[in-house]
Amino acid sequence: MTEEKKGIHRAWLVFIGVCMMMAGGMGLVLNVMGNYFAPMAMAFGLINPETGGPDVTQVTLLMTVYSYVMLVWLPFCGRLFDKVDARILFGVSGILIVAGLLLMTVWTEVWQIYISGALFGLAGPVIFLVGPSVLINNWFAPKQAGKFLGIASAFTGVGTFVWSPVFAGIIQSSGYKTGFMVEAVAAAVLILIPAFFFFRTRPEDVGLKQYGIEKEETVGGEEAKKSGVSGKFALGTIAFWAILIGAGLISLGGGYKSMMPTAVQSVGGPDLAILGATMISAAAVGNILGKITLGTLADKIGIRNAMVGFAGVSIIGFLLMVLFMGDNQIPMLVAGFCIGTGDAMMSVGLPLVTRACYGDRRYGEIYSYMNMPIAILGGLGATFVALVANMTGGFQTAYGCGIVFMVIVGACMFIAVTTAKKFRDKWTVEGEPEKSRS
Repeated sequence: MTEEKKGIHRAWLVFIGVCMMMAGGMGLVLNVMGNYFAPMAMAFGLINPETGGPDVTQVTLLMTVYSYVMLVWLPFCGRLFDKVDARILFGVSGILIVAGLLLMTVWTEVWQIYISGALFGLAGPVIFLVGPSVLINNWFAPKQAGKFLGIASAFTGVGTFVWSPVFAGIIQSSGYKTGFMVEAVAAAVLILIPAFFFFRTRPEDVGLKQYGIEKEETVGGEEAKKSGVSGKFALGTIAFWAILIGAGLISLGGGYKSMMPTAVQSVGGPDLAILGATMISAAAVGNILGKITLGTLADKIGIRNAMVGFAGVSIIGFLLMVLFMGDNQIPMLVAGFCIGTGDAMMSVGLPLVTRACYGDRRYGEIYSYMNMPIAILGGLGATFVALVANMTGGFQTAYGCGIVFMVIVGACMFIAVTTAKKFRDKWTVEGEPEKSRS
């Protein structure tokens, strides 16, 4: 292990690469996509006969295809992290992203863009969801991982502050195909460079230990090893289903966030459009600061307490929407910020809860299962909010449902981590036979 002492630990290079991938993956590809829907609809001749404007319904199915291809692929992809070299896994997935973007510049029929959506879905588990947390958990000791995962995940917020306005300008001045071309180049730089040159699956592959593990090794100098339970064992525990339910409800939060401008305008009219847009910016700030804070708190007070606390913050946001919805700037901006912190629970909290409950022996496989409800419900949040608002005559009831959901999320996280302690003695290290639940 002498290589560790020659300079900066390689874990820092992996961390920088994950930050780049978060900015060039979800932060770029997914966060920017909404800017393309209207111009693509116009280019494909999809016009709303009543308004004369673009009908984006068929175009937005691109994201539905992405979500459901990813849903089918997740259980199989999760097993690859322990079997395939990180350079190959992340490199091939990055190439799929770049290829999907480049193909968007040549499609001439709306159905063809769904092929790109399928390519994004195949790459999604590695680039967007499971891959970043696997690398951070492999390279950083347990009490360090939360902080670094939180900081890296915050780079998805680059999409709100940088990418979206930049590509909106490119699309307006040069057309959407030029936008996709530039986006493909940016994604190639930010994903493929770290994939091929920065990443290795685990520190042992290059003769190193996890960063910070020396302080966490057992008394007597025994070296810490990967330990945990199998995916089959996890499936039979209460904790697994509690996390699964919590993950699905957390994923609905994206819909609540995107519907905030519509909600306030339903009360105060178009004059509140600026307030609604500012709430989205406040949510982006909550997104970034929430991810950094949650990761740090998890290391300090434990992931169970941190997740329950963040569920409470989201409840405050939903409650403000119910009580003060409309032209009440400070309560609305606070609500946007609080609801925005919910992204931290999904991209930082859920990986850490999974690791706390099941260890890192089969982390990639187990965490991929946890992302299945996210793939199913993540794209339905806005539809759910709009449907409840239509049925009840206002958005207050819809945001009131958010309060109930966050109470359930907090309870699920508490139950998961608490009940997982009961089978902590069933954890085994790599190379040892697995123990049964009985």
